[in-house]
Amino acid sequence: MPLKLDHVVIAVDGLDKAIQDYRSLGFTVIPGGVHANRATHNALIAFSDGTYIELLAATGDGPLPDMIDFSRMLQGGEGLAGFALSTQDIEAEARRLQQEGFAVSDITEGSRIKDGRTMEWKLALIEDGFAPFLIQDTTPREWRVPGDPAAITHQNRAVGIPAVEYAVRDMDVAVSYFTHLLALPVPDYTGSHHEMGCIILSEYNAYHSMYAPAEREQAMDAALGSSDFALFSIHLNCEEANNDAFPPDRTHGVRFHQRASSRK
Repeated sequence: MPLKLDHVVIAVDGLDKAIQDYRSLGFTVIPGGVHANRATHNALIAFSDGTYIELLAATGDGPLPDMIDFSRMLQGGEGLAGFALSTQDIEAEARRLQQEGFAVSDITEGSRIKDGRTMEWKLALIEDGFAPFLIQDTTPREWRVPGDPAAITHQNRAVGIPAVEYAVRDMDVAVSYFTHLLALPVPDYTGSHHEMGCIILSEYNAYHSMYAPAEREQAMDAALGSSDFALFSIHLNCEEANNDAFPPDRTHGVRFHQRASSRK
């Protein structure tokens, strides 16, 4: 089965403040729990399409040894820190990626405790990072991801995450990388914007806007540094799109691009 977008991770300095801020933007935010290594805790923003946003913060405790350490995603400060791709067979997917030339970590077990219940999953890092990483549930997914109507209904009418966007300096390199990562056929592509499954690739110097023609390009350039491509924004399906609704100074540094959903 193809890899699917499971969730995106937003690093925040303080979980309570982030919960308050995202609720003020019209999101329903559900407190999560503490990860098994004790160094991080989270809150979730779940959507009707099954995807979710994870707000991730430090607990103040040091990580326990021999467990996956999500606090690595906090080292770059607040903002979009990573995303997970779900698979039904993480062992087979890891083998496939290794055959494609990717460095894949050993498969490790992760868990989080909430309300006395331990939810568990398997994880594998790709190229020793979290953008993206692989995840497979070993306990029922609904333990990990809220699905009841009260949890997935948002005042701002958001309904899901169709894709994450990468700023791209070298489109050929990025297309090749994600074609192999997602096991997609080689696309016949031209131009500066390509959508590949749940990944959108946008050249940093090709953005045009009547509102701020230079601001996005400058932000992409800063995100890229010396890299060929870098995680840049979350695309969000909403019943009504309003791209001025979530300014980065209110989202802890995260850029959102809204799309109008066909859902009624």
